[in-house]
Amino acid sequence: MLNVPCITDCVMAELEKLGMKFRVALRIEKDSRFDRLPCSHKGTYADDCLVQRVMQHKCYIVATVDRDLKRRIRKIPGVPIMYISNHRYSSSLC
Repeated sequence: MLNVPCITDCVMAELEKLGMKFRVALRIEKDSRFDRLPCSHKGTYADDCLVQRVMQHKCYIVATVDRDLKRRIRKIPGVPIMYISNHRYSSSLC
């Protein structure tokens, strides 16, 4: 799974609940270039799912525009974060 963009079931479920506002992100589900990562838990908030996953396996780069999620991920050493700032892609390694 090297260099393959992934999305978890929890993140997809949250995007589906948010509806048409996130229709561009929902296209990922149908994009064969993305791997879908199954979640073994039920009813977990997407941010909690991502934090738990990167704490267990520090092999992910987390891409997000969510400030709270970035703050939580920054507390985990060695996990890079990709985000958009001033209309440009940026990244940081904690």
